[in-house]
Amino acid sequence: MIRITQIQDALLHLVGWEQSHDPQKQIDDGLTATESGLTFQQAHPMVTLDNIRATMPEDYMFFYPAYDGTKAYDEGAKVSYDNKVWESKTDDNEGHTPAEDSEYWMVYDFTSVWLERLTRSSIAKVVQQFITKKNLLRESKNILERRSLFDGAGRITNTIENGQRLVGMAIDPAYSMGVTTKLERIGLQMTGATGIVTLYVFHSSLRDPYKVIPFEVKKGNGSMEWMVLQDVYLPYMGDTGEWYVVYNQADLPSGMEAVNVTRDWSREPCGTCNRGNLEAWRELTKYIMISPFKVRASETFAEFPELWDIEENIFTNTHNYGINMEVSVGCDLTDFIIRERHIFANVLQKQLACDVLRTLALNPSVRVNRNQSNASIADLLYEVDGNPQGRETGLGKELREAYDALDLDTRGIDRICLTCLPVGVRYKSI
Repeated sequence: MIRITQIQDALLHLVGWEQSHDPQKQIDDGLTATESGLTFQQAHPMVTLDNIRATMPEDYMFFYPAYDGTKAYDEGAKVSYDNKVWESKTDDNEGHTPAEDSEYWMVYDFTSVWLERLTRSSIAKVVQQFITKKNLLRESKNILERRSLFDGAGRITNTIENGQRLVGMAIDPAYSMGVTTKLERIGLQMTGATGIVTLYVFHSSLRDPYKVIPFEVKKGNGSMEWMVLQDVYLPYMGDTGEWYVVYNQADLPSGMEAVNVTRDWSREPCGTCNRGNLEAWRELTKYIMISPFKVRASETFAEFPELWDIEENIFTNTHNYGINMEVSVGCDLTDFIIRERHIFANVLQKQLACDVLRTLALNPSVRVNRNQSNASIADLLYEVDGNPQGRETGLGKELREAYDALDLDTRGIDRICLTCLPVGVRYKSI
C-alpha cells in the first residue's frame, strides 16, 4: 500500500527547475525550489524549458470553457479567450473581459502546470520502480483485504431519532509504524427520504476535516447503499489519536432517519448466530478497533466544520447510525519514503531527464521544430536506451546506477510489517 499522492506532494520540491532568463517565459517561483540543491536541467543539456514547451500538447485550451461575459466566475475559475487560458482573480467576476494587467484576470501559466505534472509523473515512476527493484513488495502488501464491518443490514423499522448530534464511528488503528487503513467503500442505510448526506473524516490531532465526502442517498427506502471511495487512507499518526467518520444528524434531508443494526460493538458477535460476522470481527480487531459514538454538534458545524471536544464523546456500543464500511489494512512505506526522501534526489533528477529525452525523440504531439531537431531520434534514444545490442550508455546507464545506489532499509521497525533487522539507510557509491 502506497499513498502516492502524499509522496508526490512531499517530493515535489526535492529537485527544482532553473528559472528562465526571459521574463516572458518565466515559470512559477515555487517550481524553482530545490531541497537537494539539484535541478533537472543539470541532468542533460537537452532538458530545457524550451524543449519541454515544444512537446506540450497544443490543444490544452480546449480543456477549458470559452469565456462567457454573462456568467459570474469565482476566484480560480479558468476560461479560454483570445487563444489563451485565463484564471479569475476574484469571486463574482462578471462582465469583465480577460485582459493583460487586469485586476480581474491573469494569464494561466500552462507551462508551470505541465512541469508540475511531469515532475509528479516521474516521482510515481521512481517510487514504483524502487519498490519493485528493491524487493520491498512485502513491505507494501495488504494484510487485510476488503472486509466490511458486518454482513447484512438492519431492520427497516429499527430507526434512530435525529437530534443536534454528530454521530458515527471512531476508528482506533493498530499502534504500529507502517500500517495504514484504507476506506474502500462506505455504506449508508437510510429511510424516509433521499438526498445528500455529508460525511466527515476527522483525526483527533487535526482541527479541520481530513476528508469531506458527499454521499447521495438515491433510494431512501431502508436499503443499504454503497459508495466507492478514492484515496481515503487512515494512517497511523503517532502513539495516540483516533480517526472519526461522522455525519451531522441536524443536516440530514427532511424526513431521513438512519436504520440501526442491532449488535453490541464492544464484544464479539454471536458465533452461532452469524459465523461470517464473527470471522470478520476477529480479523478486523487485529488491526483496528471500531466504536460507535455520538457528541453534541455546534450550531455552526454545517458552515464551519471543525473538530469538537473529543472528551465529550459518548460511546454507544449498540448503535451504528446506519453506517457500514469496507476497509483494507496494508503495510505502507509512505512515511519512510517521505522521511528519507533526500536519497531519491539523484534518481529523480535522472528519471525525469530520461522521460524528457524520450518524449523529444518520439514527439507524441508531432510538433516538428528547431527544438526537436537539435538531435536526431536515434541520438536521443541512444542516450536513454543504449545501443541495439543492449549495451547501456549515457543517461540511461546513469539512471540504472542511481537506482542501484540507493537503498532504504525498513526492517525491524515494527512487529507487523517491517520485521527482522535494525532500521537504517544504506548508501553505495555509483
